Amino acid sequence: METKLSLKEKFILLAYHPDKGTYLTENFMGYGIAGAMLLELAALKKIVIEDKKVKLVDRKMTGDSQLDFLMAILIKAGKPLRVKGLVTKLQMKNKSIRKPLVEGLVRKRYLRAVEKHFLFIKYYRHPSANIGYRKDLEEYIRRLVLRNIPAEDPDIPLLTGLAGACRFAPRFFRNRQERKIAARRIKEIIKESPVDKAIDETIKAVQAAIIASIASSAVVANTSH
Repeated sequence: METKLSLKEKFILLAYHPDKGTYLTENFMGYGIAGAMLLELAALKKIVIEDKKVKLVDRKMTGDSQLDFLMAILIKAGKPLRVKGLVTKLQMKNKSIRKPLVEGLVRKRYLRAVEKHFLFIKYYRHPSANIGYRKDLEEYIRRLVLRNIPAEDPDIPLLTGLAGACRFAPRFFRNRQERKIAARRIKEIIKESPVDKAIDETIKAVQAAIIASIASSAVVANTSH
């Protein structure tokens, strides 16, 4: 079994309910994947994220199809793009971006593909196929947030921030007191990250895009009555 997963793969693994195989993030999963993609490119020094904009600084493709898709958008634009707008654009492509990532996690045996049917419609759930690995990621987040114990995996602070932005981090904590501590500590962890500028602006953009999505949905719901 492969053990080296990308940030976006780890995010997806955490974003699925380990037993039910449904999303913990509801409609927000695409925003988290978009954020993970931006942070991966920042870590590879392909982009810089400053003043709420993404600037491409290295045009050489990575060989990762999702990251290269994002780079192609930036190359075509020919200018820095606003982080929030880019996150929203990637969210709109969520299904096409997420599908090969999920299929890859199934091949690597981190997720299972369980076939379901509703009337004549076939669909899949994706429960965890490696509960131990997922529990380790969750425990590393808990240790970092509650006990300030850093993990060897540098992705843990980034996963913590993305899970917080996408509103499923509270599921990793067992009671109201832990969740209260987590709400404060996750903000501090983002600031303490070695790529704090990139993660801070990316997490804020993910949060802003989600809030805008919720507001838009509320307007549509109200006008339909």
